[in-house]
Amino acid sequence: MKQHNYIQYLFFGAISIFGLLTFYAFTATETPRIILFFGRFHPLLLHLPIGALIVAFFLDLLGRIQKNYPLTTVRNILGFTAFFAILTCFLGYFLSLEGGYESATLNIHLYTGILTAILTSILFWYSLKPLFNTKTFFLILFAVSLVSISVAGHYGSVLTHGDNFLTEYATLPEEERTIEVVDSLRMYDDVVTKIFDKKCVQCHNTSKQKGALSLISREAILKGGESGKVFISGNAKASLLYQQLLLPISHEDHMPPEGKAQLTKDEIWLLKHWINKGLDFENYVTNTTENDTLAHLLEEYLVFNEIEIPRASATAIETLKNEGFRVLELVPGKAELNVKYLNKTPNQVAIEQLSLLSEQITELDFHTSEITDEMTKVIRELENLKTLRINSKKITDKTLQNLTDLTQLEVLNIYNTNITNDGLTDLLQNIQPKNIYAWQTKVDQKTAQELETTFNVNIQNSIIDGFVKESQLKAPKITPTRTLFKDSIHLNIKSRLKDVALRYTLNGKTPDSTSTIVANPIILETSKTLKIAAFKKGWLPSKILTQEYTKIAQQITNFSAQKEPSPDYAKASKLFDLKEGSLSFKDGEWTGCFGYDLKPTLDLGGIKTIHNISFSTLEDVGSWILYPKKFTVYASKTNGNFKKVGEVSISRTGEGGEPEKKKVTLAIPNTEARFFKVIIKNHEKLPKWHPAAGNSAWIFVDEIYVW
Repeated sequence: MKQHNYIQYLFFGAISIFGLLTFYAFTATETPRIILFFGRFHPLLLHLPIGALIVAFFLDLLGRIQKNYPLTTVRNILGFTAFFAILTCFLGYFLSLEGGYESATLNIHLYTGILTAILTSILFWYSLKPLFNTKTFFLILFAVSLVSISVAGHYGSVLTHGDNFLTEYATLPEEERTIEVVDSLRMYDDVVTKIFDKKCVQCHNTSKQKGALSLISREAILKGGESGKVFISGNAKASLLYQQLLLPISHEDHMPPEGKAQLTKDEIWLLKHWINKGLDFENYVTNTTENDTLAHLLEEYLVFNEIEIPRASATAIETLKNEGFRVLELVPGKAELNVKYLNKTPNQVAIEQLSLLSEQITELDFHTSEITDEMTKVIRELENLKTLRINSKKITDKTLQNLTDLTQLEVLNIYNTNITNDGLTDLLQNIQPKNIYAWQTKVDQKTAQELETTFNVNIQNSIIDGFVKESQLKAPKITPTRTLFKDSIHLNIKSRLKDVALRYTLNGKTPDSTSTIVANPIILETSKTLKIAAFKKGWLPSKILTQEYTKIAQQITNFSAQKEPSPDYAKASKLFDLKEGSLSFKDGEWTGCFGYDLKPTLDLGGIKTIHNISFSTLEDVGSWILYPKKFTVYASKTNGNFKKVGEVSISRTGEGGEPEKKKVTLAIPNTEARFFKVIIKNHEKLPKWHPAAGNSAWIFVDEIYVW
C-alpha cells in the first residue's frame, strides 16, 4: 500500500508540475526558454508510450491464448504507458511553441496525442479493477488506443519528415527525364530543386516551416519567411539564406543547423550563381561554354538513360572460356561482364566468338596478347563496351577506326601500340572516352595536351608525369603525437612495412641513405627539429616527416585574460595544458575569439630568462577562421611598466582549402621577466575575397608557451 501511494504521489506530482509549466507557457507573452528546453525532449520520450502500449497488447493477447493472463504485468505496463503518454503530450505542446509547423497537421497530431493519453489513462484505471481482462470493453478500448497512437505517430512523422515520409517507397519512383547534355538542364527544376530536396526541404516544407519558410515551390520561395524575403534577385550576398549558408557552422543562425547534412561548396556555388542570374525558375542553362566552372558542376546533375542489358546464356559464356577467355560478372547477379583474353598467341576464330556476348561485355582486356588490327574488327559489335585495353605493337590507327561507334566507351588503354597523332584525333572526332592511356605510342605530348583541351578528355602519355614509377614508401609513424615536453620525451618510430630503414636527423639537414638509422626510441632532452624518412631497396623514399619538439621553460599555471575566449569553445586554461589541438576547431582543445584579440598575461612566478615565446593557431576559411594577423609580446618584472620585447606579423596565402595549423614563434633572446603580456591580433573583418567578406573573423589559439 505504501508503494502504491508513493507511485500515486509521483504520478500526480509530475503531472501537476508540467501542468503549471503549461499554464505558464500559455499565459506568457513570449515563450520562456525553459519551456523550449523541455520541448526538445519530446522526440526522446515519445517512443516510450508507443513501445510500452504495443508490449502490453502483445502480453494481453498471449495471456488470453495461453489461458495464463499476466494481470500485474499488464497493469504495470499500462501505468507506465499512461504516465509517459501524458508527459509526452506536455512536451509536444512545448515543442510546438517553437513554431514552423503547418497548423492543420499539427492540430491532428496534437489532439490524437491527447486522445491517446486519455485512452491509456482509462485503460490503466480500468486495469485496477478485478478481472479486468475478462471485459470486452477493455479489449475494444485497447484496440482503439492502438489506432489513436498510430494516427498520432503518423502525423508526427509528417511534421518531421514531410507528407510522403510513410509512403515514399511504397510506389515506384517517377522516372526522371533523361538529360545527357548540360544545355538541356533547367537551372531551377533540375539543379536548385535537387539541392533543396536533399539539404533543406526536411525543415522547410508544407507541413514543417521553420522560420515560416517553405522551399517547395516558386511562390513559397519568393514569399520568404518570418524574416522577410530570403532571396534578392541578382544579389546573392544580400540574400538572407545565402548569408546563413556562409555563417560558421557553430553559429545559431547557420543553415542547415549543425548536425544536419551540410551543403557542399559546389552546391553553394550553384545557388549563388542562380541568385545572381536573377532567380530563373523557367529557362534552360545558358552560356556554359563561357563558364567552365558552371559546366563542370552541372555535369553532376545529368540523367542518363539506363541501358537494360539481358543476361548472357551459359552456353555463350562457356564457349568463350573454352576459347581462352576469362569471363567474370562485374557485379554478382548482373548482366555486365569483364572479359580478358589469357592466351599470348592470339587466335582469329577464338576472338570472333566475342560476338556471342556483344551486349554483355563492358570491359575487355587484351594486354597479354599480341592481337592485330584485323582481329579487332569484332570489337565494333560490342555496343556496351566501357573499358578497352589493347597493348600490342601490331596495333595501328586501323584499330581505332573500329572503335568510332562505341559511344559508351569511357576508358581506352593503348599503351605500347603504334597509334599516331592522326589516328587518335580521328577517333576523338567521333567519340570522347574520358580517360586515354597512350604511353609508348606515336602520340606526342604536345598533341595529347591539345586534344585534351579540344575534346575535354584526359590523356596520359608522359612517364615524366609519374604514372609509371616505383612505389613510394609511406612516412613513418611517431608516438606520442605531442611535441611539447618539460624534461624529456621518448619518441617511438615505426614503419608500416617490414625491412624498412628509418633514417633521421636532428640538425635540420635532410635525411638521406647515409643518415642515422632509428634503432631504439629517440630521447630528446632539449628542443630539436626531427626530420625522418623511410628507405627500402626497390622503393622510393617516403616523404620527409618534419616535427618540431620544444622543451618549455615552464608550464604556465597563473595567468589572466583581458577578455575571456568564446564560451562556445575551450576555456582559457586550455591555452597552457600542453595538450595540442587537432585540425578540428571543435575538438575541445582550441580557444576561439570572434571579432576580438586574445590578450592573456602570463605569470611565471618569478623572474626567468626566456628566449622564445610560441603558440599554435588554426585556419579553416570555410568556418570564418583565419590565422591571426600579428603577434606582439610585452614583458615586465613587476606586472607593471610593460615594455615591448618583440612583434611578428603572421603570413597566410590563398583563399582557403582544407583546415591547417601552424606554430608561431617570436624570438626574444635573453629576456628577463616574470610577467609577459601577449597580444594575438585578430583581423578587423573577413577580407574581400572571402564569401562572407565584411563580417567579423574568428581566431583559434592553442598552447601558448615559453622556452
